[in-house]
Amino acid sequence: MYWHICNSTRLIALDPATLQFSYLPAPEDLPGNYCCYRIGETPEGRLCIVTVEDQVLRLWVRVETSRSNNGWVLKMEMGLSRVYDTVPGLPSDMKARVTNIWVTDIDAGNKRKVFSQMKGYGRYSFDPTTRKLERLVTTGRKEYGDPIWAYFLAWPPAFLAQA
Repeated sequence: MYWHICNSTRLIALDPATLQFSYLPAPEDLPGNYCCYRIGETPEGRLCIVTVEDQVLRLWVRVETSRSNNGWVLKMEMGLSRVYDTVPGLPSDMKARVTNIWVTDIDAGNKRKVFSQMKGYGRYSFDPTTRKLERLVTTGRKEYGDPIWAYFLAWPPAFLAQA
């Protein structure tokens, strides 16, 4: 299990087998001030970090190699300005977009989608594979809550309850 520490260059990691906490460094070249990244898994099950800064989505994957950046490799970098142009009413001014759009989560169920918040414009799901941006609304036309969690871990986990 991993947690993002706001405004920090590190993540907190919990090893569920030993119940020991440790720190894991984030990539050194994360843009911004380390507050806008989220932790998740790739469809292949690799630990990843995603961020959206200056209308660019970046995805780092945890890889232990000598050429990595604190143990992370930049796997994908994708410009989103054309994608954002499809959202009705979203400001076209880059400065307004940068201050109003941030990544909020990685879909733990699908693992291909990234959730983002557009202040004053709602919450969205973005699939980098298809480049499809969808508004997240409930059947009652209300927005999903903050934050978006895919599941809650039962405590104690089954493997600990047997001990």
